Amino acid sequence: MPEPVHDEALVNLYLEQISALSISAFDGADVNEELGQVVREAVDQCGASKTAPEGNNLSVLIERLTALSEAAAREGQPQVRDTFLRAAELARAPA
Repeated sequence: MPEPVHDEALVNLYLEQISALSISAFDGADVNEELGQVVREAVDQCGASKTAPEGNNLSVLIERLTALSEAAAREGQPQVRDTFLRAAELARAPA
């Protein structure tokens, strides 16, 4: 099934930021506060228009965060997995 129409650059921007935080978490840093800020910004930017094609940005972001968490779990990286899972949970939560 093809992905919904979305802004690939915007989704990738937030995936890169969250990935960088997951690396910091892997190194033992507490990234909860910064992760919350990045996800709030992502939700604001990606979920800005629910009716336009760009409204799909948030669902694509959540889908990819979930896939990244699953990949990290398979690779035995629990801190990375938890960071991606937490980001997906925060993005799903009502504002």
